[in-house]
Amino acid sequence: MNPDRRELEQNFRSLADDELTQRVASGTLTELARWVAIAELKARKLQIPALDSGAGKADDAYHGDMTIVVRNLDAIEAHMLCSCLRAAGVPADSGDTNLVQMHSLLTIAVGGACVRVPENYLAEANEIIDAFKSGAFQLDEDFDFHAGES
Repeated sequence: MNPDRRELEQNFRSLADDELTQRVASGTLTELARWVAIAELKARKLQIPALDSGAGKADDAYHGDMTIVVRNLDAIEAHMLCSCLRAAGVPADSGDTNLVQMHSLLTIAVGGACVRVPENYLAEANEIIDAFKSGAFQLDEDFDFHAGES
């Protein structure tokens, strides 16, 4: 549900000058929200910033078509593996996870959940998946999560 103009005006009025300027520059506002925020900047006699071209966008370079690197997973395993790949810097997404979770009888028909990566990351993704499956990322039973905290 999108906020109406009055809600946007109240929201932007409550922001500090630097935060309002940063939001306008981010380029992430809807068209209506941007116009309302600019009106608030003008009312405060603040300079209207240029759009920050890199803000709010991930790497937009084309890395090839998405390719399935592994299939026949349950939904949780697909999400875990996808997160592991992302943590290693490989753009990845999981597919058919909702279908597999909601309609388990269709799992065989669709081939289970899958993980996809861009073609340019295929070799790197396969190495990470092999390491994941071999247990290279497994934590020892006596691992202390708080060991590094002071």
